[in-house]
Amino acid sequence: MPHTATIKYDRTLVRRAVNRYVVRRLGRHVFVLFGLLLSFLIYEYISGSWSLSSTYMAVALLVVTILFAIAYFARLRASEGFFDKADDPTVTITFSEEGVTTESALGSSELKWTIFDEVLKFSDIWLLVYATSGYMTLPIEQLSEECQHFIEAKMSRKAK
Repeated sequence: MPHTATIKYDRTLVRRAVNRYVVRRLGRHVFVLFGLLLSFLIYEYISGSWSLSSTYMAVALLVVTILFAIAYFARLRASEGFFDKADDPTVTITFSEEGVTTESALGSSELKWTIFDEVLKFSDIWLLVYATSGYMTLPIEQLSEECQHFIEAKMSRKAK
């Protein structure tokens, strides 16, 4: 029995999904490490013990930060591109035994369950991940409980 959800997307929801995806993929430890390195560099500067190795570390941290920022904003821009093309940001998603069908003002697509790798679950949204870096944003409040159980069942069967 298919389960259908009509989801009204907005930029806030899309931004929240991108943020959650990036933090989950990078891991909180990356942000902690960044903070520790930055604190160390600030300490080195304030205490007057700045050295050539501190300069190398600062440059490396700056380059990595710029690369992460470029990747983040590229993903955000790609995710928000839907709003530039669609007059109505409403998407109807149908979950069936065969796969997932999406329909919007821009057209429709059908993905088989085999393409999905995992579900990243958060308190307010689920991200149905496919092709390692793509995902479908599913706001929990717009999915019925039966639909949530159906997705979990399909993904748990796939994991076996």
